[in-house]
Amino acid sequence: MTVHLVGAGCGTPAHLTFAAGNLLNRADHVVYDRLIHPDLLQLCPVGCSFHPVGKRRGDHYLSQKEINTLLVRLGREGGTVVRLKGGDPFLFGRGGEEVLALQEADLAWEALPGLSAALVGGAMGVTPTHRGLARSLTLATGQTEDGSLDGPFWSALAAVPGTLALYMGVSLFPEIASLLEEGGIPPETPAAAVTWAGWGRARIRRGTLADLAEAARGGDVKSPSILYLGAVTDLPLKPARKALQGMQVACCRPAPESWETARLLESFGADAYSLPLLKPESLVPPEAAERIAKADWIVLTSPRSCPLLTDLAGDLRRVKARLAVIGDGTARALKREGLVADAVASPETSEGLARLLAEELGEGERVLFFRNERGSGLPVEAARSRGAVVDELAAYRMITSLLPAEELYREHWSEVPLDAAVFGSAALAESWLDRFGPLPEGCRAVAWGSHCGVAVRELFGVDPLVMERPDSRSLVKTLKEVWPHV
Repeated sequence: MTVHLVGAGCGTPAHLTFAAGNLLNRADHVVYDRLIHPDLLQLCPVGCSFHPVGKRRGDHYLSQKEINTLLVRLGREGGTVVRLKGGDPFLFGRGGEEVLALQEADLAWEALPGLSAALVGGAMGVTPTHRGLARSLTLATGQTEDGSLDGPFWSALAAVPGTLALYMGVSLFPEIASLLEEGGIPPETPAAAVTWAGWGRARIRRGTLADLAEAARGGDVKSPSILYLGAVTDLPLKPARKALQGMQVACCRPAPESWETARLLESFGADAYSLPLLKPESLVPPEAAERIAKADWIVLTSPRSCPLLTDLAGDLRRVKARLAVIGDGTARALKREGLVADAVASPETSEGLARLLAEELGEGERVLFFRNERGSGLPVEAARSRGAVVDELAAYRMITSLLPAEELYREHWSEVPLDAAVFGSAALAESWLDRFGPLPEGCRAVAWGSHCGVAVRELFGVDPLVMERPDSRSLVKTLKEVWPHV
């Protein structure tokens, strides 16, 4: 069997290579580091086993020897084993040690490269080999196996021309700077530190070798950071700031909407987290097909009900009823199943659907609500007020969905607190409270509609931001209004 060493890149899942994504889609085991974006594990199939082996200074889940042993054991068990590492597997990621252990155990391995932090730092305005300023880029690490500093190494490195990029060196940088100065690098040499390269929260601090050494000593430059040294860091390059740059947002919606929403917010500069805390469970009773056949209208209140309807019908020609849906999202989901909505509510809310039914339905028409077990009563009341014969069929209910690497989300939020949590429904707000407790201090709640807003207010005791419309454009607009950091 083959063990795959995969580079996760830095920050957003958009930095993951296409090949790496395909490999995660079929993984049986994933052994992951703490610096990966936790959403990446949502690409894995149901039944995949997750093994956290993250390291931080002075706090290791497993030693490197134990990680090697784990990879050998999993490789021998068979299946698709993915070793998911932040950045690139072989740039100061100890990937070489892991593949040597696999070879000694007669196990095959292959590697997929990832974007390393020193290269991603270019997005912050550091171009390591700018023509006329640097003909080379040297990558070095501040850490040694025994934790000591190797004076001759740094003295020799000081004589190398070009740009120096230093990994894992913040805590030791004051001492390293002194050794570089002894090797001949002037303290006024231009330098820059990029912290959280590849993330929306990424920050750059420019100065001199002496400035950054003092900043590291005072705790003003923190890990994880890449420290650059050389003339290229003095270039006045300023990438465009995005509307939600650096905002930390949790997106609580069912899958795949949670993933899609998180990636959309990242395109506006946020660090976003997909939290599909609930998933649908089918409740379709045996007599459902007969009830569908008798209906004059079928009302669908979410995209999740659409595949359930078509699965039950089998032959789409059996769906004789006219179809009313709660909004464009459900209409698109229905179209993917081969059916076209006859009436689409706008706005995409229970109130909007109630108004639509009040306009469309006639007295005596048989209306089947094919929907979530906890659906709003407003559309049903509207149908009855028109004299329709109402049949409510609970097609599915939302149940708890396990979140891979839940501890990693908490760790990220402890280091960089959340600024906003988006709730797609009252049930998701309840699930958050059960799983994570009250909202963190300073975290704004965003409700995907007025009904959800009432629930958020009752659950968390805060006044939520209620979106004007339940769509992504309105979400971005709502977040922009409360994010004055650009």
